[in-house]
Amino acid sequence: MKSLRKYLQILFIAALSLILAYLPACKIASYNSGKAVSLMVSDSLDADSGMVALIEPYRLHIDSTMNIVIGVSSKALEKGTPESLLGDFCSDLILDEVLTRFKDSLAGLNVMVLLNNGGLRTSLPAGNITISDVYRLMPFDNELVLLELNGTEVKALFDQIARMGGMPVAGIELVLNATNWVKASIGGEMFDENKRYILATSDYLANGGDGLDFLNRNLRYVKTGLFIRDIFIDGIEKITATGKTINPTIDGRIYYE
Repeated sequence: MKSLRKYLQILFIAALSLILAYLPACKIASYNSGKAVSLMVSDSLDADSGMVALIEPYRLHIDSTMNIVIGVSSKALEKGTPESLLGDFCSDLILDEVLTRFKDSLAGLNVMVLLNNGGLRTSLPAGNITISDVYRLMPFDNELVLLELNGTEVKALFDQIARMGGMPVAGIELVLNATNWVKASIGGEMFDENKRYILATSDYLANGGDGLDFLNRNLRYVKTGLFIRDIFIDGIEKITATGKTINPTIDGRIYYE
């Protein structure tokens, strides 16, 4: 996935370099006086044919890369609360990555994943899933971070999830009522406020987004250097490599009693 991102960056830089090389051909003029006029700018204006010809090969390269099919989904995945197919699927991809890549540095602590519905910008369609679909789903360069939380912080986290009516999670089972959460388990074990836990989440949420300002005060903060979008792409490719289609189900990880 890093190679894809680097490839797209190289194409962008190459196109930009050509544009900048084209600019010196423009003449610079100075005026001592003039009159301001209003000009209507819209997409109805004709494109500069020379500039279009300059950029077109790079656009075609990027388009062909973004349209690569990386997986197939048996159904459309949409977000929602208290849980959803899209939220469960994306959170599970993060959990699998953390448990695989960082298993030797988790110190035996149970792991949970938290994402936000606002960060999942669109749904994933039924049928072929392309790289472009994942970029539309997660257009931001949100980084995966790991936080070590104490019991008080986990309770505050559950309070906020309850206030939001549910959020995309993995590794958690949370029972809600009309006003708050009732009981919870993490990693298949009942929540114990005397224990510590690992939270895998986005840098946006870790920095206090979506009302989680108490996470911003957490000093046990590890930047992984992994973009969440890249984890999604890699995870889908791994599913495809096993010959499977994407087929998540609602499993009751967050529900109202």
